[in-house]
Amino acid sequence: MTVPYTFVALLDVLGYRSKIDADRQRASEDFKTKLEAALAILTGLNETEISYQAISDTIIIANHPSARFCDLLRTLKRVHLAFLQQGLFLRGGIAFAPHFKSGPITYSHALPVAYQLEQTQAVYPRIVIDSNIIEMFSGDGKLSAEAGDIQSEQLICVENGIYFVNVAHGNADEYYELARAIYLEEESALHGREHELAKHRWLQNYIAAISGVAREPYIRSLEVFSP
Repeated sequence: MTVPYTFVALLDVLGYRSKIDADRQRASEDFKTKLEAALAILTGLNETEISYQAISDTIIIANHPSARFCDLLRTLKRVHLAFLQQGLFLRGGIAFAPHFKSGPITYSHALPVAYQLEQTQAVYPRIVIDSNIIEMFSGDGKLSAEAGDIQSEQLICVENGIYFVNVAHGNADEYYELARAIYLEEESALHGREHELAKHRWLQNYIAAISGVAREPYIRSLEVFSP
C-alpha cells in the first residue's frame, strides 16, 4: 500500500527540560498538571479527521489525507492558545509528505521535514508552514479551493519570507494578557538570557502587529546606562 501524503504538524513545548527540573527540585507536579490541562484540548478532536500523539515534549497532529488544510490550521490555533493559557509556549512546523500511523507504528517522511522547520525556522512561539505548502495555493494547486477561507479568516501570516499560523487572530486581547502574564512571571529569571527573552519580545511584537490597536509594551525598552 502506498503511504498517503498528509499534512502533519510537529509541535514542541518550549522550556520542557527546565520545567521538568523545576518540578523535580520542588518535589511537585505543577508542570505535569499544566501539560495535562493543555493537552485536554485534543481529547475533543474527531480522530477520523485529525489524529494526534503526545510524547514527552513533542505533539504530532496530522490531518486525514482527505481532510481540509484549513481544519488543521484552526485546530492548531486552539492548541496553541490552550498551552498559552497554561503558561506554556509552543513552536512547531507543518509539512506535507507521506505519513502513516497505525497503532504504535508511525512511518513518516513528513515528520523530519516538520522537525527541521521547528528547529531552524520557528525559533519563536509560532508554527511555521513549509513553503511547499504555500505554493499549493497558487493556480490550480491542491489548496487553491481553500485560498478564500485562508484569506478571509487570516489563518496565515508571513514575516521575512517565513509563513506561520496566525494563532492570535480573533483572540488578540486574550493573547496579549496571557503573554504579558507569562513574561511578568518569568521576568527576573530572563535577565541576561537573550535567547529566551527574544521569544517573549517576538510574541509581544507579533500580537501588536495583528491587533490593529495600540497596546502598551510590557517588555522594557533599551535604557541608557547611568553609573
